[in-house]
Amino acid sequence: MHAPDTPHNETERLAALHALEVLDTPHDSAFERLTQLARDLFGVPIALVSLIDKERQWFKSHRGLGVCETNRTVSFCAHAIVHDAPLVIEDTQKDARFADNPLVTDAPHIRFYAGYPLRPLEGMAIGTLCIIDRQPRQFSERDLTLLGSLAGQVEELLRQHKLQLELSRTAQRMHKEQKLLKVLHQGITDYQALMSGRRLWVFLMEALRELTDSDYALIGEVLPTNTTNALKIHAITDLSWSEESRHLMEQLRSGDMTITNPHSLVGRVFAFGEVIMTDDVYGHAQRGGFPPGHPPLHNYLGVPIFSGEQLVGMYAIANSKQPLNQALLDWLQPFTDTCSLLINLYSQMAEREQVMRDLAAARDQAETASRAKSEFLSSMSHELRTPLNAIIGFAQILANSRREPLGDKQHRQVSQIERSGQHLLSLINEVLDLAKIEAGHMTLSIEPIILANVFNDACSTLEPSAEAAGIHFRYTSPNDRWQVNADYTRTKQILLNLLSNAIKYNSTNGSIDIAVAHLVDHVRISVTDTGPGIAPERQHELFEPFNRLDAEGGSIEGSGIGLAITRELVERMNGEIGVDSQPGQGATFWFTLPTANADATADATPATHPVHAQPSNACTLLYIEDNPANQRLMEDIIEELGGITLQIAPSAEIGLEIMRHCSPALVLMDVHLPGMNGYQTLEAMRRDPQLQALPVVALSANALPGDIKRGLEAGFNGYLTKPLELDKLEATIAQFIQTASGKEP
Repeated sequence: MHAPDTPHNETERLAALHALEVLDTPHDSAFERLTQLARDLFGVPIALVSLIDKERQWFKSHRGLGVCETNRTVSFCAHAIVHDAPLVIEDTQKDARFADNPLVTDAPHIRFYAGYPLRPLEGMAIGTLCIIDRQPRQFSERDLTLLGSLAGQVEELLRQHKLQLELSRTAQRMHKEQKLLKVLHQGITDYQALMSGRRLWVFLMEALRELTDSDYALIGEVLPTNTTNALKIHAITDLSWSEESRHLMEQLRSGDMTITNPHSLVGRVFAFGEVIMTDDVYGHAQRGGFPPGHPPLHNYLGVPIFSGEQLVGMYAIANSKQPLNQALLDWLQPFTDTCSLLINLYSQMAEREQVMRDLAAARDQAETASRAKSEFLSSMSHELRTPLNAIIGFAQILANSRREPLGDKQHRQVSQIERSGQHLLSLINEVLDLAKIEAGHMTLSIEPIILANVFNDACSTLEPSAEAAGIHFRYTSPNDRWQVNADYTRTKQILLNLLSNAIKYNSTNGSIDIAVAHLVDHVRISVTDTGPGIAPERQHELFEPFNRLDAEGGSIEGSGIGLAITRELVERMNGEIGVDSQPGQGATFWFTLPTANADATADATPATHPVHAQPSNACTLLYIEDNPANQRLMEDIIEELGGITLQIAPSAEIGLEIMRHCSPALVLMDVHLPGMNGYQTLEAMRRDPQLQALPVVALSANALPGDIKRGLEAGFNGYLTKPLELDKLEATIAQFIQTASGKEP
């Protein structure tokens, strides 16, 4: 018997075979039907789809043959692979290569063989479609052509098999990604709640168990020591089997004890950063002793969590229903990266809270201590920005993926991740700004600037916000010859801070007056509001960092450092700042800057600019929304549409007042509002004879069919979901604006 030689391209050929992932797969009816067709077509007892592996030939289909594989040395098909061409043996007993082959002399007693190579991938012959008879027979060119056609069908089935596997993996991969989106979404949007107590750790542990279909899991933080790393377990599945073990589990979960033994299945992970994977827990070299009653562990996987090159944590699973292999480890890599991100954020948030406590305790200390505090705060703010930038960048990558685009619900979640991250980043940037000023790292470009330019720039920026809040906004332009020695950008920042506070802390239907006075060598700018006023004994607290005069629990957002930054900027530019106020009589915030042309006089009559003109209500759209980012988005959309006047109200209460004074053509209203929500506002409008006929369209991130149904049944004239679909929004606006103006829609 002549054994088949090894093909010259054996390595590439085996790679193509294994890439199909078809070896040792279950019975497949499509292949069975095709081999049965070959038997019927050629009138033979046996038809096979034979795949030539390294040491064997394995049959994906073996009609008429009772075995599923044979040794490669006796394989007829292996000879066809060597020649990379069809092989036809009309009488095996007359062919010296096969006359004494065991498959000829013994069962299945092959006397006739015809095999056609299969090349499903990259032209590599990985097996054959073959037919076998127990009697010699002739095989024509037409027969060979027919066999080749059937072989082409087998090739297509093999390619379809590979495609189905890839599609299955893609679907499975997307379902992992959905879990990660859930982790990221909750981790960022609800970060304050998750970062308290054990919620973050339990959340990650349960996500890990669900992802891997495991009975047990743990996740912990690595704590460096003078000798070796220790592990502080933050969450672990209950493994207790006795009162003593239950007490031990409680100690582990509470963080009252750490694990330090490096020579165990867990220890090798947290001490040395090794991946430990085994399907034989009790036979593993690093297995510790299990006391009587310990639940049985069938498999174990321990994975280190790195942040760069630093080992920051680990997680482990046991009794997973999935096979433990490198593929699973690769599949879990995004989860591992997410753990690293959230562990870092957890640590940074804990450090940030400690820094804030330290700052509050040290704010009355001497100048030197204050400067050292600011240096540390600056460094910490940079450290906080690093994980936030990664979170925001990761969210943007997911949102803009072309290869695997997100669904609508996932896109909303990713958008919320990015928005929440950007909000937190803006707060951190404010802290960093203050730290730079106090540490002396804030560089200013002091030069003569025309006060009227920066004045009008800042006022025009905030006029829409004042109008949207129902605030009367009046100012007097300074003489355009007046110049001050100052930094243009920082002067504008000072004005914006004071004007923003005057809008936020004003009374309903209040007003803001801005005045400028020339005082020989200084110019004094004052901003007067009609808010609740400030008691004289507390006015000095206004300019202290993080002090909001007990407004922290209110609905107005803020970090409490805007006025502190403003004071530092004014003083750095050789000016002064102060406040004049009495409770119930509003407040006047003022600041001075040195003049650049002291000889200039105030001989020109300044122009007064009243703001808050009433627009034509037939083309007016009222948008009730408390989120500034959403307000800006609507402003951009309406600007693109053209011909429509947009009014913005930050609350339902202000929105109702605007409606009563100027009936708009359409009200767009966010459902979730501070104070009265959208449903309560709609109910109040429908009870008011003056407002009950106004069309109201709801805007909400609640986009389930039940949410939309509830909104329409409540009486909204339309219901649009966030993120906004611009086509639907524009069509809705056009419909109601055209109706109000008397035009045909």
